[in-house]
Amino acid sequence: MTSGRTAVYLNADVTTLDATTPRARGLVVEDGKVARLLDARPSGLSKDVEVVDCAGAAIVPGFHDCHVHLTDTGLLAGDHDFADCPDVASMLKRVATLRDPILFAGNFEDQRIAEGRPPTMFELDSASGTRPVLLTRIDGHSCVVNSAALELIGVGHLEGIERDDGGRTTGRLFGPANYAGQAAFLRAVPDEAKRRADERAAQMALAGGITTVHHVIAWDPPLETLEAQYRADASLPLRVISKACTTDVRKARRLGGRVFGGDIFVDGSIGSRTAAVERDYCDGHNAGLLYLDRSQLTEVFDEAAEGGLSVGVHAIGDRAIEETIVAWEAVIAKRGPLLDVRPSIDHFEIARADQITRAARCRMLLSMQPVFDLLWGGSEGMYAQRLGEERALEMNLFKTAKSAGCVICGGSDSPVTKFSALLGIQALVDHHVPAERFTVDEALRAYCADAAKLSFDEGRRGVLAPGMDADFALLERPLDSIAPKEIGDTKVIATVVGGTIRFRA
Repeated sequence: MTSGRTAVYLNADVTTLDATTPRARGLVVEDGKVARLLDARPSGLSKDVEVVDCAGAAIVPGFHDCHVHLTDTGLLAGDHDFADCPDVASMLKRVATLRDPILFAGNFEDQRIAEGRPPTMFELDSASGTRPVLLTRIDGHSCVVNSAALELIGVGHLEGIERDDGGRTTGRLFGPANYAGQAAFLRAVPDEAKRRADERAAQMALAGGITTVHHVIAWDPPLETLEAQYRADASLPLRVISKACTTDVRKARRLGGRVFGGDIFVDGSIGSRTAAVERDYCDGHNAGLLYLDRSQLTEVFDEAAEGGLSVGVHAIGDRAIEETIVAWEAVIAKRGPLLDVRPSIDHFEIARADQITRAARCRMLLSMQPVFDLLWGGSEGMYAQRLGEERALEMNLFKTAKSAGCVICGGSDSPVTKFSALLGIQALVDHHVPAERFTVDEALRAYCADAAKLSFDEGRRGVLAPGMDADFALLERPLDSIAPKEIGDTKVIATVVGGTIRFRA
């Protein structure tokens, strides 16, 4: 159907997330909006009305993913995703098979490779010939390049270039060299390939019932590049909140919108041992990297607040989270309550109890990724390897943060984890630490009603009620009838955006 027609969805189990009418048996869509909720088939329907028999399927508000790298998601899909490569040899074989003249691929995890490492620059050279090749680690905070790519990106003067005992570069890049290197490499990827990647990622989202995404555009490209990306995002068949990750508030203002950031890096990642932590990593003699301090953050936050803009930053480690909260506290002390601005932190993984309390006082929205706990949490996961079991079990405290008064907004950080709100909901209700688990209703809200608050859209989206945008997903059955560990496998039958069916299984 198109958004201008009237449609009636019948024989459904509708979860609205609206307190007035929590459940319904159907709904009417007119001009892209929910016109009314139904408890039975309405009488007197004209022949022009499209009737959709849902045959007992569940309807939920369209999912929001509050932290996505759309272009990278599309570029790293299919054979370009090396997560299934068990060893260096299979990675090199994949490189040789892919014929891209400039090859951007990856999503590897060191601990899942038999050798415990990705290929070296010299091994990549043997498989790639003269083509530039960059393989990014799953978290995006380190990568490995071949010789042609190292020459292309020109990062020899920056910190973060790994060298062997003989002083030769291994091709592995961390910190500033990684960020500048990936930015330069992606600039060399043809624009046509990046736009196709965006479209591919949009279809992946719709197939998962996702109707709104926050496109976190990393690496702070030039204004004209960002303007082109914003235009491309606006043409996609779902709702895209484009967010430039820049500390230049004037640039953000010129791009329009009320929000920006998301991956303005205060620190790095746990997997790459670059998240800024108070105590050293257990499997590395360092405490990560801090890229922005409280004085720099205060300047950015204050300028953004002056212009009525809400900014989110990437802070994973407790040291990075502390710098961020202190900066927001300084801005609030200067300006008073920020009624028109919504402070947010993306990731917020290793947060102390006092930091959670202070974040709540700042009325903080936390854009978090529950699947991080599903994949790497617990007493034996990667987090325990990096940080020790005690710290690993004190991370990603979703329930504690929600109970303190923070708003939890769900996201995937795709392509870091699967582009799936359903898997995120599963992770929330099946957290490694039972005390941190959400109910199904709370988890749905994190991906719908609460997620809409991150872009000031709670008056238009996130619940199904008369007058709200007709954004919703049809699922094979209600989520509260499914075992927690099976929620991520729930089939999406259809996805509707603004009254238009954008995906059918």
